Amino acid sequence: MLGLVGYAAARFRRWLVLPALALIAAAAWTQLGDLLDPTSPGHHARGGWVVRGQAGAAVALAVILCVLGLAPEAAV
Repeated sequence: MLGLVGYAAARFRRWLVLPALALIAAAAWTQLGDLLDPTSPGHHARGGWVVRGQAGAAVALAVILCVLGLAPEAAV
């Protein structure tokens, strides 16, 4: 969802990609930080590397969508 918001924001005004990327970074910090913390209880019971990989892929997709929003529109 944040990736789509970032894409739309970058299409509207190019500088709006910065707050969108900041929100993505904050979400990634909280989500991935909790998943990758080896001292948290139930660390191994949270689905293993599949869940961690899916969380990382979601963050990467959000960043990619924001960057794609910065691409110039093709002249038709």
